[in-house]
Amino acid sequence: MVKTILSIVISFSILIGICIFESIFIHKTINSVETALIQLETKTKMQTATKADALKVNEEWQNKKRILHIFVPHNDIGYIDYWLGEAISYIESKNFDHALSKVQVLISIFNQIPEVYSLSLQNIF
Repeated sequence: MVKTILSIVISFSILIGICIFESIFIHKTINSVETALIQLETKTKMQTATKADALKVNEEWQNKKRILHIFVPHNDIGYIDYWLGEAISYIESKNFDHALSKVQVLISIFNQIPEVYSLSLQNIF
């Protein structure tokens, strides 16, 4: 009986530890891309964003995306790829109004992902 209870406690502790690690890891990984997106948003608002700026964000995203495939559903990653591709295209064609809307959607998605994977009661139930 003692071994069973001890096994349950150890298993539960490991599970909680993995959840905490996942939450922290996703938040840190997403934060670096989100910072680059906020900089792109600022330049887009000032209408000074260039394709190189957008491609720098895309490069940062591509580096982090490989790691996030482990934790984040592929649909979310696909949405980010889709919106980022549109933003790059709009920036390249100097259509800053449309580009700004795409970048703001991306920032919103990047804000939501860590919340979805945080350890909270609303995510458990």
